[in-house]
Amino acid sequence: MILFAAINIPPSIAKDIARFQKGVSGARWRSTEQLHITLGYFGELTDERAEQLDEELARKSFPAFELCLKNGGHFGHNQPHSLWAGIEDESELASLNTHCKNAARRAGIIMEKRLYRPHVTMAYLRAGAPLERIIAFEKNMMARFKSRPFLVDQFELYSSNPQKSGGNLYRMEASYPLMKPA
Repeated sequence: MILFAAINIPPSIAKDIARFQKGVSGARWRSTEQLHITLGYFGELTDERAEQLDEELARKSFPAFELCLKNGGHFGHNQPHSLWAGIEDESELASLNTHCKNAARRAGIIMEKRLYRPHVTMAYLRAGAPLERIIAFEKNMMARFKSRPFLVDQFELYSSNPQKSGGNLYRMEASYPLMKPA
């Protein structure tokens, strides 16, 4: 099964994002249920490796924290492939990403060595999506986007199951609570 660790976006914040999901032809907008912040992508794993990963992810606790989404952009420079919403302060997410990498290493999982850039994928773009519309979307819509702060008090381990049409189907496999401050 394909596994990744992520922070689910609360429904009220996801609805705020959904109001901005318009105006770009060739965009396949993500549903509110699919919006998340990936902490670590582990790829295709056997059940045994998945169990080891689960144990390793649960091994260390972290404090809960507030997060705010802000602005946005696209990945893919001259050939854009996705639109995203950014994160105002990424420091806590970087710590959780490092935890995910270390847990994967201890479980014998080799992860991609890609630079971690926390974000919420809002849409995937079809080839040939008009760059001028993407730039206008970023300047006119995402430049003024800022979510309300929300509490992050857990992260989850999800499986991703490809569908014939639409986005992948995500299923939460495990949840890891973050400790609330005393």
